[in-house]
Amino acid sequence: MERRFISLRVKILVYFTVLLIGIVGIISVALPSVMNQYFLSAKKTDIEKTREIIDEVLTSRNFLMEEEAKNLLTVAARASDICIWLCITEEDEITIYSFGSTTNSDETFGTFGGVKLKKSELDSIRAVMSGERSGYAMNVFPSAFSGQTISLGYQQDYKTFELQAITGGVMKVPAVKTAAAFIHIAMDDISMTTKSMLRLVFLTLLLVCLASLGMVFFMTNNIIYPVKNLQQAAGAVMKGDFTQTVNVEHNDEIGQLTQSFNEMTRELKELDTLQSDFIANISHDFRSPLTSIKGYLEAMMDGTIPPEQFNKYMGIVLDETNRLTRMTNNVLDLTKMENGQIELHRTAFDINEMIVKLALSLEQRVEEKKIRMNFQFIQEKLYVNADENLIQRVVYNLMDNALKFTSEGDSITIETSVVGKKAHISVSDTGIGISEESLPHVFERFHKGDRSRGKDKKGTGLGLAIAKQIMLTHQEDIKVSSKVGEGTTFRFTLPLAYRHNLVEKK
Repeated sequence: MERRFISLRVKILVYFTVLLIGIVGIISVALPSVMNQYFLSAKKTDIEKTREIIDEVLTSRNFLMEEEAKNLLTVAARASDICIWLCITEEDEITIYSFGSTTNSDETFGTFGGVKLKKSELDSIRAVMSGERSGYAMNVFPSAFSGQTISLGYQQDYKTFELQAITGGVMKVPAVKTAAAFIHIAMDDISMTTKSMLRLVFLTLLLVCLASLGMVFFMTNNIIYPVKNLQQAAGAVMKGDFTQTVNVEHNDEIGQLTQSFNEMTRELKELDTLQSDFIANISHDFRSPLTSIKGYLEAMMDGTIPPEQFNKYMGIVLDETNRLTRMTNNVLDLTKMENGQIELHRTAFDINEMIVKLALSLEQRVEEKKIRMNFQFIQEKLYVNADENLIQRVVYNLMDNALKFTSEGDSITIETSVVGKKAHISVSDTGIGISEESLPHVFERFHKGDRSRGKDKKGTGLGLAIAKQIMLTHQEDIKVSSKVGEGTTFRFTLPLAYRHNLVEKK
């Protein structure tokens, strides 16, 4: 089932909108509670401070008799918009002395005496007075306060006088009694403040959300337009148009992606060109021996070549057939190497001995071109650990390549040395050299360089590519250096076979 196409812009906007909704939801749930707790804590701080003032006044003064004590309690209450109740028992009746008021106090509630509370409210006072209950409570006295009110109730000692009978009369004696003290503070302003702040916060969030959505829309344009350009260019490349490039407008991940795409198309174009050149080269190289084979066979069949010369020309046909086979095998072998289908069979062997044997196999060509072969070995025998057959192919390709591009009287030098834990092998010639433009491409598949510079036109441009791939399979490196008119040097490394080298030295 084909998946439905959804634009990146739509996805980003949906994800961002869901995120904003989630944030707003969390704030709408958490913020009122946090703000209420904050303001409630501030109110409780005011109550505790007032409680300290009450205790100081009542333990040092007789509030029932001294106006100064009453004034102090009134001032303390009004300073924090608090209502103070001092509840005492007089003749088994509860008398409430009220100081100050809150924003939600009942104006008809008497300051002294004249209590008109409900039974449940009076029971709450008695419970505090007896010590059964204390602490904070919400909305305990609805008869005296409307709306939300928090009250702190606790036992409070106060200074007073008692009448004591003495001989000849009655006298006042100082005494300390216990009252039920209540400190009331209105909470309605907290609700109003919280609502006002929430409105401000949500208005700010709304503006931020709108601005954020605008920014997201703008940002998605900066992402989507380059991606669309890449999509269009990729579609053209898919159809075979490797000339497509996309302008790099941003120095970010999109810009890096665009640069990588342009580099990819450039390499694809080069690869396409190399493949086209390879097809042309291989077609030419295949056509030459095929033309010879066809020509000789037709001449033999129509009688142009007499029967007594058949063996001679059949030998030529066989050589051309072998040449075709070698070219085909080179293409197949390189493909296997690049796909990792070649297994290494490492053994210890003398690289110097291999070089000498390969040089002897090329002796006829060396003598024909009057080339000087020089061997510079660091020691008589140098054992390395590698796949002998594959390394033999590397050395042969390098020596064959050197012979192709040297003229009569030139020289070829093969050197082996040891640096650290590696054997270093180099093949140098004093031939025509390689141009700077061609030098970076000598190991590329299908690359044949400048055909006009070679004396031998029978190559397919795969020898050095095969050598490079063999070295990569060994996890070793091969490098080239060259100057036009001075010659070329190829160098590669191989791991030493220490045990065999030590035995040889002994």
